[in-house]
Amino acid sequence: MARLLVIDEDLSKRIRTELNRRGRTARAVRELGYGGFKDPDLLARLHELDPECVLVTSDDDMPATHAQDLARLHLTVAVIAPRNPESVLDVNQWEHEIAQRWAHKMEEQPRGSVRRYTLAGPRQWTPRRRPPVLSKP
Repeated sequence: MARLLVIDEDLSKRIRTELNRRGRTARAVRELGYGGFKDPDLLARLHELDPECVLVTSDDDMPATHAQDLARLHLTVAVIAPRNPESVLDVNQWEHEIAQRWAHKMEEQPRGSVRRYTLAGPRQWTPRRRPPVLSKP
């Protein structure tokens, strides 16, 4: 059975639309009525809504900043990695491509796990050693 993919506010709404078009079950944070919530409140609400859901976000700091909440709630998070500055894709294309390419893996993540997704695939999330180079072509 497909798990609910919850698309965070920091990602394009197009991602939700395309995932649903391709047969995935995806909802946007705003669509669920949680727009503007601070992360701890959002995480708690998502757990109440569906403890098996997967939060898809581009907030690469969330797993560190809210580690205690994520562990307590046993919530699953799929982090879309910051854009590689050498990529020919712009930020929106980068995030869209990763979400579409790896949605099936996001649905299969073990409950309570946190993974970072790049074009090459998923890896267990770990804190970055140096801040990513952010660029908006």
